[in-house]
Amino acid sequence: MTRTLRTASPSPLVVATVASLLTVVLVSVGLNRAGWDPTVFVGFGEDAVAITEYATERLGAIELRPVQGHDGKFFFVQANDPWVTQPTDNAAILDHPIYRSQRMLYPVLAGGFGLFGPTAVTWGLLVVNILAMGLGTFATARLSRRLGGSTWWGLAFVANFGLLYTLTNDDAGILAAALAMWAVAMVYEERLGMAIALLAGAALTREVMVVCAAGLAVWLWSQHRRKAALVALVVPGVAIAGWIVYLRYQLGPDQADPRAVGWPFVGLARAVPEWLADPVVALAGVAVLVILALFTVRWAQTRTALGWMFIGFVPLAALLTDKVWREIFDYTRAVAPLLTAAMLLIFVEARAKRERSAIAGRSDAKVSP
Repeated sequence: MTRTLRTASPSPLVVATVASLLTVVLVSVGLNRAGWDPTVFVGFGEDAVAITEYATERLGAIELRPVQGHDGKFFFVQANDPWVTQPTDNAAILDHPIYRSQRMLYPVLAGGFGLFGPTAVTWGLLVVNILAMGLGTFATARLSRRLGGSTWWGLAFVANFGLLYTLTNDDAGILAAALAMWAVAMVYEERLGMAIALLAGAALTREVMVVCAAGLAVWLWSQHRRKAALVALVVPGVAIAGWIVYLRYQLGPDQADPRAVGWPFVGLARAVPEWLADPVVALAGVAVLVILALFTVRWAQTRTALGWMFIGFVPLAALLTDKVWREIFDYTRAVAPLLTAAMLLIFVEARAKRERSAIAGRSDAKVSP
């Protein structure tokens, strides 16, 4: 894959530094308001009694949010025992132990591979996300330059409102998206082995990221690279399956089904009437739907690796339940990786492809009799 055109823009490192500084400022504002207590980002909930008691026993006073809080509270528990060696003391208090614990890479890193104590874990959850925001921006800027666009498009990563919501709730979505963007960049730099390894990491961070691996496999198959396509599909799948087998050995089966998908478009249809009561939720929802539609159109026009690796989030969005579609935080983080990829596909790669076609057309015209 070759670069299409060069634009005057800073190095990806400069863009990543800008993104990192912006992220640090945002985090600092939140910490300052909470007296520099990192538990404000964890999302402990007033009604999540078991986890709240677990946290107060280990941390003392903590910041609480209304009702159940957010998913950061689950990652806090996991990061205190990321290898699930003491499940009765830790994972047992999770609502769905296997479902939660299969998202292992973020708590492993935030917990210092099992070496950090509870207080260090609260900071680790935050620091990993700050670093991931910078690394994801670097990868996005690097990919944009490879596609022929300005490296400033790397800021599409840090400006992703799904990831910004994730930042405020110590969730794993930023790390998963960063690994996915790195994987795409590696594909375009023809470092396929590295790309597949990164996709395995992304899938172990957030299981839905297997759609990126599946998309890459389909694209490779279309390029008649059949062996590589199988490897791209099998390696992330084996990584997830192996970890789940280990979890079942440690924890046994989950007692309930926590899936957030259902029949196509039913969840969206049920959520739309509730959007009408909140203009902000409605506006954000419409924006996400428009981006999904534009991405689908550009994917159909270009059929490039970038489009294929994220197109799976479109049918996934159609399957989301009304519980997900009701809240900005839930539906934006559900498709957050696509929101960044869409900016590159729509405004950089699709444009570059049109420019190449125009140049080829002019060249053909010159040689025509």
